[in-house]
Amino acid sequence: GELAGLTVHRSHPGSMTRPAASVPAPSRLIAAVALAGLASLTAITLVSPGATRMLAWPWTLLHAIALVAPGLVLIARSLDHARPLVLPARPWVMLGAASVAVVLAATLFSPHQGPSLLASAPLLAGIAVFFAAFDWIQGGDERATQLAGGLGIFFAAIALVSLALWAGDLRGLGAGEVLNVRNGYPLGHSNYTAGLALLALPWFARLGLRHERPASYAWAAALAFALVMLFTSGSRGGVLGLAALLAGAVVAAPLDRGRKIHLGIGLLLIGLAVGLAHPRTRTMFQPSSPDAALNVSNVQRSAMLTAGMRMGADRPVLGWGPGATPLVYPRYRAGLEGGAENVLQLHSGPVQLWAELGTLGLACAMVFGGLVVRNARRDPTAALALVGYGVLALTDWQLDVPVFAFAIAACAALLAAPEPTPASNRTRLIVSLTALPTLALIALLGRREPMPEMNVRALTLARDPAQTDRAIALLNDSLALDPDQEIAHFNLGWLLVVRDPATAEKHFRAAAHLVPDKGGVYFGLGLARLNQGQPAAAARAFALECLSDPAFLGSPWWNESAIAAQRDATAAAFTELVAVARSRVAQDKWLTNRLAELAARASTLGRVGQGPVGVLHRERLGYPVLMRNLDLEPPRDVYEVREFTAPPVAGNPPKGWLPSPLLIELLDAPGVVAPK
Repeated sequence: GELAGLTVHRSHPGSMTRPAASVPAPSRLIAAVALAGLASLTAITLVSPGATRMLAWPWTLLHAIALVAPGLVLIARSLDHARPLVLPARPWVMLGAASVAVVLAATLFSPHQGPSLLASAPLLAGIAVFFAAFDWIQGGDERATQLAGGLGIFFAAIALVSLALWAGDLRGLGAGEVLNVRNGYPLGHSNYTAGLALLALPWFARLGLRHERPASYAWAAALAFALVMLFTSGSRGGVLGLAALLAGAVVAAPLDRGRKIHLGIGLLLIGLAVGLAHPRTRTMFQPSSPDAALNVSNVQRSAMLTAGMRMGADRPVLGWGPGATPLVYPRYRAGLEGGAENVLQLHSGPVQLWAELGTLGLACAMVFGGLVVRNARRDPTAALALVGYGVLALTDWQLDVPVFAFAIAACAALLAAPEPTPASNRTRLIVSLTALPTLALIALLGRREPMPEMNVRALTLARDPAQTDRAIALLNDSLALDPDQEIAHFNLGWLLVVRDPATAEKHFRAAAHLVPDKGGVYFGLGLARLNQGQPAAAARAFALECLSDPAFLGSPWWNESAIAAQRDATAAAFTELVAVARSRVAQDKWLTNRLAELAARASTLGRVGQGPVGVLHRERLGYPVLMRNLDLEPPRDVYEVREFTAPPVAGNPPKGWLPSPLLIELLDAPGVVAPK
């Protein structure tokens, strides 16, 4: 049959077959390495949660095998004289070479060179997969069809695992609660689930149309599973990607204009149904009210985009280096409206490229997009997969997870045209002399930053009062390597708040300038000032803690006599801070309403009720992920949080509700004067 410009050749009874040729030893070795890489990729993808599990031992070994195998295959093929390496057309080769050069240059010039080299491996391995897959395709007429079938089988396994694990989370839930459980399987996040579904959908459709029954029914079921994956992910970027994919399918369909219109209307209705049926994606079609409650997700995304643009503007040529975002983001956090304390990625492919690879990285991505469009007729299915996924990539960054880099590379290999003449010995030598040193560079110089391990060890030691001096020394050593670490400043402040309150104050201020809405930072600052004999300054810091975290208005800490003595002064400072804040955010109706409510509660500040009190030290569960080292124990802050075990006061705004620059302004102002 024929579909989307590709012809499938079927054998007939009685047709002659060739006797199997013996496979040379080098080819068997190459095949073994490739299979080891594929098996490792499958394992770290399917064993949930794959995107984080691959950062913990022993999965890090499989992660390394999956990343190293493509480079080894490419080196071996470039040195194989029995069947010389086949390269794609010159534009693709030039793009691949330029991409390798940009990634390596960005890593070598990065201020975080070691981690950046490790983080560059998925990008470089994806480029190696592209060249190796293209070369393999040229080895036989049916290999393009075999690669398409292999992609279909791989994505089908992902779909089955994804829905099976998601269904396991639904036990005991009512029908109305099901859609509130977003499908993050198998990689660990719902945006990854949406990305996998978008890459899979075109292949399932192609294979379903090309196979006879009953196989076509199986592929149709796989197509339905992928749609369910996409729907249950609740990803708004996924819905946009689906819209782009469906629009591309209409354009590529071999139909006359009238039928295309009917097909387009039908697919549009399907896309709208998917978008409107899920409560999270439905918000895309609903205008927000000016006094609507703070949307934490939108605030975080806006903050990430702003930070990414500023990061790229500071290093516009090559960026900060692949994977440097969680190490660099803290430098920009205080200038953002709010959002997460730190992030692993910036939730936008173009912004991530701009921040980590600069203008040159963005240029390579744009050339890649142009080549995909230019060569779309060679394999419309691969082009559709890349178009749908490319739209989702506008809202997320996923190329640090090998399955995405490799799948995109496989699609590109099906789109690329071959070079009219075979690659010369010199060209093949250049390939090997590029791939081999690149692997060696990553192996020899790639390393994690030592600060996270130092911080975790220090906070573990800090649990034992006899080890406090060692903990302080470790945190100071960590800050000497990188002063932009809120975790180290914050905990040093608490370790020093009694023995050296002046130094503690400096660390609390540094922590507040890195994460202005950090819970406990202004309370610690107030204690440091109180221990220095500065009660007025202490009261102002306590008031700022109440403003940043209104739950502190009734904290059990107010039962401590030394702190209770500052109640009236703190209430007066709190009233003034609220008034200043209201004048700064007068255009935001939701914020002004919340501040008015807080102003009315000023008289309740420090009036603590009765009831059992819980004492805890908050664990930073996301820290090992941010530092790309799941073998680290989640660090536990020194700060002793005291909370009533009864439900908290209803109506308290969420963490990060006030713009961070406003908190910094209030912190740094020499005094507060209420506006007239």
